[in-house]
Amino acid sequence: MDMTAGALTAAPPSFNASALRMCRIFETSDLDDARERISKVMQPHSLMARGRPNGQPSHMDFMAMKGMGIGTIKFGQASIAVPPLDDYYLVMLCVSGGAEIRIERDSFTVDRFNGVLCSPGSPIVGQFSPDCEQLVLKIARSRLAAFNGPRPVRLASRLDLRSPRLTPLLVTLRGVVGDPATVRLIRDDPLVAAEYEQLFLRLLLAGQERVETDDRPQGPRPVSVRRAIAYLRENSAAAITLADIAEAAGVPERTLHDAFKRFEGVSPLRYLRNLRLDDVHARLRGGGGGDGSVTAIALNAGFTHLSRFAQDYAERFGERPSDTLRRGGA
Repeated sequence: MDMTAGALTAAPPSFNASALRMCRIFETSDLDDARERISKVMQPHSLMARGRPNGQPSHMDFMAMKGMGIGTIKFGQASIAVPPLDDYYLVMLCVSGGAEIRIERDSFTVDRFNGVLCSPGSPIVGQFSPDCEQLVLKIARSRLAAFNGPRPVRLASRLDLRSPRLTPLLVTLRGVVGDPATVRLIRDDPLVAAEYEQLFLRLLLAGQERVETDDRPQGPRPVSVRRAIAYLRENSAAAITLADIAEAAGVPERTLHDAFKRFEGVSPLRYLRNLRLDDVHARLRGGGGGDGSVTAIALNAGFTHLSRFAQDYAERFGERPSDTLRRGGA
């Protein structure tokens, strides 16, 4: 069965960030030195080698503006763990290679087709391919808030780089990081830098399918939500209804639904669907794990409507399930 989610747009052009080389912060073959120097620009974090050859060079380029900065980072095959982000948003794209990023409980692929946006207060764990070079945008929370009022802004974490809504941002970004004259002008003229910064922020917000204030409570989850999540994780492949989840949580369906929306930002059934999608994604990236076809893996994960599964999968991961399986088995 060919489970496509409809025609996907063509692959977006890759980034040529050569113009940022004139904004080099450091170049080193010492991974600990790289971590310390990246931390000075971003924030303290851990950076651990993962099959990385000794002496492999690392570098960072960074062009700072008043309320944001654009840069590249490359350190080879390694893992990072970043504590909850300080007062800034972080956009992560790839010039080359790819990465697997986990933000709190959600996993994302960063590659030619997908980027990720991390919000203030979110911890990050990531694994990077040997050839990965990141293209990052660091945006001050206060600067972005100026476009949306004083309440915290929460943006969708996954960026589908094939979305027409993001095309203006990506075209502008490519035009800047690939053109030495533009980088030099932004670096040397504060007024020009301010205009570009404003343009980047407006295009980023316009490219989001949903921009909303983050009204989720900051305290611990209620017991009912914790019980429901534990039940869903243990039984994600089973045929589960909202009534089943509410019974496991020990509260009425409406109470559970409202609590999930407040603390998780999604309904219980949407949370379950995301768990199943992540499970399928992990199996496909591993080459199928002996389960065989995409159809078999999806059915084993609990999906019954295969066309809807394919659509949801493409929306979450930016590619067809068969494409993930093909890359995983390569």
